[in-house]
Order: sequence, then C-alpha cells, then structure tokens
Amino acid sequence: MPLDPELLRAGLDRHRAGDFEHAEAIYRRLLASEPNSAEVLNLLGAVSLDQGRVDQASNYLSEALRLNPALAPVHDNLGLVLRAQGRLSKAEASFRRAIALDPRNAATHRNLAHCLLAAGETVEAVDIFRQLASAAPVDVRAQFELAAVLTQAGRPLEAIAAYQGVVRQQPAVVEAWLNLANLLFSQNDFAEAERAARRACELRPDIAEVHHVLGCALTKLSRHDDAIGELQLTIRLKPQLSHVCDALGVALIEGGRYEEAIEHFRAAAVTRGGDPDAWYNLASAYFRWGDVTAAFENFERALTLRPDHFQAAHNRLAIRLLRGELLEAFPEYEARFRAEHPAFDRWPWRLWKDEPVAGHTVVLCPDPGFGDTLQFIRYAPLIKEQGARVVVVCNESQKAILRSASGVDQLITPDTPLEADYFVPMISLPERLHTSLSTIPAQVPYLFAEQRLAAGWQRRLGEFDGFKVGIVWQGNPTFPGDRYRSIRLQHFEPLSRVPGVRLVNLQKGAGAEQLAAVAGSWSVIDFGDEVDASAGAFMDTAAIMKNLDLIISSDTSAAHLAGALGVRVWVALQRVPDWRWLLDREDSPWYPTMRLFRQTRPDDWDEVFERIAGELAILIGERPTG
Repeated sequence: MPLDPELLRAGLDRHRAGDFEHAEAIYRRLLASEPNSAEVLNLLGAVSLDQGRVDQASNYLSEALRLNPALAPVHDNLGLVLRAQGRLSKAEASFRRAIALDPRNAATHRNLAHCLLAAGETVEAVDIFRQLASAAPVDVRAQFELAAVLTQAGRPLEAIAAYQGVVRQQPAVVEAWLNLANLLFSQNDFAEAERAARRACELRPDIAEVHHVLGCALTKLSRHDDAIGELQLTIRLKPQLSHVCDALGVALIEGGRYEEAIEHFRAAAVTRGGDPDAWYNLASAYFRWGDVTAAFENFERALTLRPDHFQAAHNRLAIRLLRGELLEAFPEYEARFRAEHPAFDRWPWRLWKDEPVAGHTVVLCPDPGFGDTLQFIRYAPLIKEQGARVVVVCNESQKAILRSASGVDQLITPDTPLEADYFVPMISLPERLHTSLSTIPAQVPYLFAEQRLAAGWQRRLGEFDGFKVGIVWQGNPTFPGDRYRSIRLQHFEPLSRVPGVRLVNLQKGAGAEQLAAVAGSWSVIDFGDEVDASAGAFMDTAAIMKNLDLIISSDTSAAHLAGALGVRVWVALQRVPDWRWLLDREDSPWYPTMRLFRQTRPDDWDEVFERIAGELAILIGERPTG
C-alpha cells in the first residue's frame, strides 16, 4: 500500500520545523499502515537521532537497510549515528556508500567532510568543502564551512580568502565578518580587521565579540580612546568575558592611562582572586607605571598560584636583574632564554658549561638582537685569556665591525662548517664568568673604528663648525615593546636650540623617514644612504662616532656601539628600561663613557629632552675654547 502523501508531508513539515515529537508520532502512524517501509524506518531513525536516542535510531536504520540496502538516505543517516557513537571509520564507510548511490547529494558530501575532520583527515575534508563551494550555483554555506575548516587547519590566508568570498556573495552574514576580522587581526592586518569588525557592528551592534575584536584592532592601531570605548561596551554586553577585561586593561596601559589600568586590574584581581593571570596583569600595570616593588610582589603572587607561569617568572627575573642581582639571576636568565629560543641548542658542538678551555676552540653564538652581541662580545678576551681559540658566529654584514673586536680569532657565518669543541651563546657569558656589578669587564674601547674611514669622516665633518652631536631615535620596530624605548625625532628638537650645537643623523632604516617632517623647522646634518653602504654594517657609523663630540641615542644597538667604542654617549631611557640599564642611576657599569637620562613619568620624553638640552648647554659651556 502506498504511503499517505498528505500524512507524509505533514510529518516532514513538523520534522523540518524542529517539532520532533509530533513528527515521530506521524511517522509511527505511517509505519503502522506500512510496516515494511524502509523510507519510514529511515525517517524514524533520523528523528530519533535528532532527539538524542542514538541506539533507537541505529535499530530503525539497520532494519531499513535490511529491507532496502540501496537507499542512499539510510546510509547517510546511519553514518550520522555511527559518528555520534564515535565509530568514525564505519561512519566514513557509510557516507561513502551513500555517495556511491547518490553522488549529487551535497548534504552527504558535507557529512563525509565533517566525519573526516573529526578523524583528523583535514586535507580531504578541505577538498570536499572546496568542491562544494565552487559548485554552480555558489554554495555559500559550503564556502563558510570551508573557511572554518581552513582556520582549524592552520591555513589563515586561505581562510581569509574564503570568508571574503562569503561576504561578497552574502554581505549580511555577521558571523563571516566577525570571523574575517579575527583572522585579519591574527595576521597583524589591523586596519582591515577594523574594517571587517565595523561592518559586523553595523549589522549586529549587540554582539559583544564584534566590539571585542574591534577594540583590540584599535589598540594595535594606537587609537586608544576609541579602543577603550569599544572594550567597555563589550564588557557591558557580556560582563563574564575575563579576556575582554584583560584587553581593556592593555588598552588603558597602551593609551598611557596607567593609574586607571592599575585600578582596573586591581578590581579584576580581587574578583578573580584565584586567577594567576589577574595578578600578572596587575603586576604588569605597576611595572609600566614604574612601581617595580609592587610589580615584583604581584608577579610573586601570580607565581604562587601558578608556579609555571612563564611570563610572570620572566618579568620577576627582569626586576631582579634591574636591581643588579646579577650573580643570583643570570642562571635563571639563561634557562629562560633557552626556553624562549628553541634554536639555542641547534649548534653541532658541546655546550660550554665552565670546563677548562685551554687548547680548545670555543664558538660564541649570536643573541636575538645585535645590541646584545655588541654588549657581550666584551667577554671574548676573557675566554681567550683562558687559552682558548675564540670563534664568533655572526651575519656576513656584521663581520666588518666585529672584526675589530678584542680577543676574537675568527668570524664565521651560521652555515660555515667548523671543527670546534664548545659553543656558548654570548648572552650566557655573564653567567659563565660569574659576573656581578663589581666584576663587569668594562674596559673600553673593545671595538674600534677603521682608521682609514675615520680619517675620511674627520675631513667630511670638519666642513661643519660647532659641537657635533650624533643622534639616534628609533630601534627595531618589530622588537616587543619598541614603542616604549624608541623616541620620535620631534622630541630631539630642544637639542637644536642649544647654541653652538650641530646635530648629525646616525639613524639608519626605520625611523629615518622622520627627517623630512622636521626639515623645515630645524637642521640635522644628514649624509643619507652613503653611510654604511659599502664598508659594511656600522663601519661608517663607528667612524663618524669617533669624530663627534657626543652621541645621544634611544635604547638601540647604536648606543651599545658608542659605548663599546669608548666615545661619550648619552642614552634616553623609558621609565622602566631593559634590565641592563638597572634602576635609579645615571651611569652604566657596562660602559664607562655612558650617561643615562631616565623618564621621571611614563611616556614623558619632553621632560627628558629638556633636561638633556640643559645638560648639553652646561657641557658646551665647560668645553675649553681657543
């Protein structure tokens, strides 16, 4: 007897509407009239699965297959049951059988792809979604799923392209704009992340997650007040999101609103008392504000709650080094360096741990920043004095300036084959040689300008009168925290007003473009791209430095170079600087010819440079004449 079409249609309508109970009742009436209907048994299996009755669904579907093994929807639904039971290989086989019977059913292909994803077979799953998305007409749902799978597979650029395809086809899909914004943010494309997040906000201004990614993007774009507003709105919409609370605190810090950040994080720490991240955030706010004692106490509290809190331990260590506790802190410093830099142990030689090295070859390996290399190559003569042959690994461009270093027998690049006994990272040398504040090897110079270049620059600079001051303002912009240590060129303007001073540009690369902005207001002698163009990195710079009266620099490798050359150098430092500059002192035990000028308030460079200008005027006044 054929099935009642009206009753069947009513059951399907209830089923699609999510009214599973009434749909099941209708299907049972149909089965009562036709007990051997594989089609009805399939529908009862499907509606049982929708209600979470997996075993019952399995029984219905198995009976349907006994009656009609060639019915593709039954294999498809059985695949869903098997996947729900965690029997992924059998589920995959069932989906493939359904596709063999009905290759044009997109839903079954989609089910197979999700099953493959659950089994970790990402490549084939992506291929299936890609085929579904490229079918005509365009399957936007498949394209959305493709983007999600690509994100899950760690292929963000392809995922971005897929989401862009979704919003081109259906611009009102909020989830696509939100996911696109998050992906763009993850790829550091903050401007496009902002654009995508704003489009999502226009569509659904009540979604907290949209305002969160928008606020984070605005923070990265240094539009801090706007960022703070968006993140505050996020918290109003969904107060339980602790990571948004953290993001708001970061925006307050980045916006220079340190006291607000401290109060914000203090309240969060009280609320989330057992959360080590809450105390870490409060400590970080104190650190940026300049209260290192309170910072240390709260880093300690975070570590009490989670002893393996890497960042809290790292920053507590930084404070110990800032305090000058070198002997006690350097062993931990090396251990953390090794954890942060997996390539630490990649060298083919044994790690030198303090064994006698007389008659052996010791390779000094580079550190993350070239400033570190310039600082710690001072230890080469001490290794040499122990009877070792000392080899230094560096980039080809760095060989020229390091060739002048005392105690170095050979320079090689990282890929140069070499028979050697030991290696040691330069950053480990202070620990290996038991360095304390009183035993820092501070004999300068230990790097030297090339005499011929120095003579040439002496003639060039002799064309200019006055007290010649070399200036450097920008470090590597990719360095974490660079915005705190680097300085805008405009802050150097008070130096140009000191009578008799001639400023000389020593800035290379990033930051040099700022010269154009001041050209109409005050003068800087600039030799342009010819500096270090042919002689090698830092070679012309070193030669120029030897012919200047003073160097004034931010915390950059140029400051280390000037100190290593033994020339007079003044360094402008952020409120809480890198550990090597210590706390509350104007001199540096690393560089005898260096003087330090510290911020008295976070982010306030104007006061620093007014003070430097005053000291510069005094220095020129004390300079002998005639």
